[in-house]
Amino acid sequence: MAVILNPFIKVVNSMNGIPTEVSGFDGNQFLQQRFQAREASLYISMHQVMAQVAKLLAPGEKIINMLPMTNEENAGIATDGMMGMYAPKQQTAKDYINAQSSLRGNRLMIFTDRRMIFFVVIEFLDDPKAYYSYEYHELKHLMLKQHTTTIPGAKPWQRAYFSSYHVDFETPERHIFSETLTEDNFKLFKRNLLTIPAMADIEITGKMDRSWRRDNWLSNWHFWAYLFGGLIVFALLATLIGGLIQGF
Repeated sequence: MAVILNPFIKVVNSMNGIPTEVSGFDGNQFLQQRFQAREASLYISMHQVMAQVAKLLAPGEKIINMLPMTNEENAGIATDGMMGMYAPKQQTAKDYINAQSSLRGNRLMIFTDRRMIFFVVIEFLDDPKAYYSYEYHELKHLMLKQHTTTIPGAKPWQRAYFSSYHVDFETPERHIFSETLTEDNFKLFKRNLLTIPAMADIEITGKMDRSWRRDNWLSNWHFWAYLFGGLIVFALLATLIGGLIQGF
């Protein structure tokens, strides 16, 4: 239901000129009306967001397109649960929370002809200085790696495959950006890499490249996820073996 009732991707895509269909209502009029109400309110909030973004642009700087990210479709490690808590100060941010029932889940990456501008929507509405700017000419390396997930299909020999993409880079100031992209996110990101002239010199790699080599592991959330999963499996096996030994 959370995916269905979050209009953020649809609204941003429409601002990009990309039509997006939302399915899953199954004729439920209540859900449709609730989605439409949130959608209408979000257009108002995004108008405020873009007005604030316009003030950040240098003379002659142009917005190319925008890449929307949500907890439902992308990673929620830093924006969900305890990490997703946020107490707004400005009325515009409070109105956004009341209308969308969302805190830090919706994020936006804006591509201009010179840089990427990234922010969490609720934070940026609350404080126009709460954003990150990544100049293309400062980015020497950028990791863009595909990950494939498979789940059982309707029959034992059938499998369904889903792809996600991990984008990661570090700025000269050692600020790290790391996010999971959907298939649609990836297509937009890849198109920008190929068509925005200022991005042409960025080297695309399949692995992280940090200023300090130890950060390749310390800041790799995939590594920690695998490690944590391995520890859980080890603990379960140890418990099972211990129980079998005691049984004898």
